[in-house]
Amino acid sequence: MSDYQIELADSLTIHHIEELYGNLKIAFQSDAETYTISAAGVESIDTSGLQALLALVKNAIQNQKQILWDSPSEALTSGASKLGLTEKLRLA
Repeated sequence: MSDYQIELADSLTIHHIEELYGNLKIAFQSDAETYTISAAGVESIDTSGLQALLALVKNAIQNQKQILWDSPSEALTSGASKLGLTEKLRLA
């Protein structure tokens, strides 16, 4: 099983979203069966950051790929929870 590792930056806000989208675009193009998202260092996230992650998760599901979270930070899990995205992001 091939795995694609995505390391999230400490800030996933609208000001940094272009870099995140670039990294996710590369992930979308890979032939990996599993995406492992390392999220321990995420210190701040806004709706734009959560939307980008949701796009990755939706794309993975549509293409029968698996998402694994590696140590999602409190900022990420709290932000997702506030917007009701915990299940959709597969954090739970």
